[in-house]
Amino acid sequence: MTFFGRWLLLGLVLATPRGPEIRDLSINATGGQVLVSFRLDGGMSPEIRERIESGLPTSFVYELELMRDRKHWWDRGLRSSRIEVVAMYNAVTHEYLLNTKHDGRLIGSETVRDADELESTMTEFVSFPAFVIEPTPDRGRFLVRARVDLGVGAMLGFIPFQRSTAWLESNKVRLSAGAP
Repeated sequence: MTFFGRWLLLGLVLATPRGPEIRDLSINATGGQVLVSFRLDGGMSPEIRERIESGLPTSFVYELELMRDRKHWWDRGLRSSRIEVVAMYNAVTHEYLLNTKHDGRLIGSETVRDADELESTMTEFVSFPAFVIEPTPDRGRFLVRARVDLGVGAMLGFIPFQRSTAWLESNKVRLSAGAP
């Protein structure tokens, strides 16, 4: 690689903005239900806000994977789940319509007027019932991996790329037959 090529590659890497991140991912197992809590930092970029304000439906797709905690073992997750939050702006009424889907089924629809409320509704989840598993004796510890797909973006204004966060792992919990 030439000297110019190395500088161009370094410039592309440095020009890529720091992306959004999932934070505070934690799970709680109550009975056979796995409750997931997390928030997305930096998800509402000016580009996304502009897209919503223009009236285009804009969605965040959260991908969750329930996994068994095993050291040095790379196997597929036990179950996967998707949470999709779609925002649409109505310029006549100055309201945002938010639809929330869990695994393709509509689970909630609400209207908000404030942009801050829009952001918190699209990016914060507290004790969301993501998975149901049977509590059995000595099933081991579980964890959840999560990431979010933010749609297509453009690097340097013309190079398209898929915007998504890195996977983040939660705390580990044990779900047994004696769980409340």
